[in-house]
Amino acid sequence: MEALVTVQESMVQMQSVFDSGLFQRFVNYIDREPTTVKGYITCLRRFAEWLRKNQIQQPQRADILAYKEYLNSESFGRSGKDALKPSTKQQYLRAVKQFFKWTAAEGLYPNVADNVHSVKVRRDIHRKDALEREAVKEIADNIDRRTETGKRLYAMYLLCVSCGLRTIEISRANVEDIKTVGGRTYLYVQGKGHTEHDQPVLLVPEVKEAVQDYMNSRSDHFSKRSPLFVSTSNRSFGQRIAPTTISTMLKKALVNAGYDSDRLTAHSLRHTSGTGVYKATGNIYLAQKHQRHSDVSTTEIYVHAEERETRNTEQQVFDYYFRPAAAQNTRQETINMIAALNPERLLQVCEIIKAFC
Repeated sequence: MEALVTVQESMVQMQSVFDSGLFQRFVNYIDREPTTVKGYITCLRRFAEWLRKNQIQQPQRADILAYKEYLNSESFGRSGKDALKPSTKQQYLRAVKQFFKWTAAEGLYPNVADNVHSVKVRRDIHRKDALEREAVKEIADNIDRRTETGKRLYAMYLLCVSCGLRTIEISRANVEDIKTVGGRTYLYVQGKGHTEHDQPVLLVPEVKEAVQDYMNSRSDHFSKRSPLFVSTSNRSFGQRIAPTTISTMLKKALVNAGYDSDRLTAHSLRHTSGTGVYKATGNIYLAQKHQRHSDVSTTEIYVHAEERETRNTEQQVFDYYFRPAAAQNTRQETINMIAALNPERLLQVCEIIKAFC
């Protein structure tokens, strides 16, 4: 009993010192990349504003649960039409959980966010579309490669759609990151969660040629330490292109080729690259390595997308109930195709079927 009283007194003492200055102390404590720290600041600022708005001076577990509900109902934008994405809600709540984990570890305030579950985010779906096979080449052919800006855009497009690069990775790339090893040319990128340019991405001859063509056309005086892709505008001539600017350029290339959709963005090109690997090889682990995913479950979105395209179960169900003749024809057609296979080919088909069962 005495020990319990001591613990309770300790908790009260910890709660009495909560103030807004803890947020700044936590930010100073974080040993992360500047972009990560900036993200924490954004998330904690919203939480601090919510506490202030609701006149909460000593947050409790019930308050954290209430904040979670607030995130679920909160909308971005003045119109209130764009709800927070589940991944964004998760990010905001994760920052609060990390903050209180730190306050408890430092003996400053109890971890009132302990065991508050984060928002579940589905990893088996992708919110951007991949381009169809024919569209990839059509967009590439539509890029005017007679100018420096056109050559630059074409090189960036190929790096996204062929090599699966993110716009931030293109922006971070330097001239010296292109290296030849064992007769093959690689671009060493600073990938997601990495602090060094340590992830080699193979530049196939066509992509290497496109990058080199752009480099040969550059009008600035660059060195090995210069950014690989730079601005040509008067205001920022020779400076590194920002990821947002690259996204805008690639989106414009899609629109100019006739592919204007909210579900088609610069990131769709990386999604297209991952989809292409899986369709070309049927090997999810090769797709994982290509996309540089740490978790294969992230790569599985390409498998699910492929299954949705090929299963065609909705049509089969409709035919079964409303067009029995068509359903029978489909079954008979399948039977005829199987009957026409030679023994060796039939064995191969059986092995493929077993692999999916």
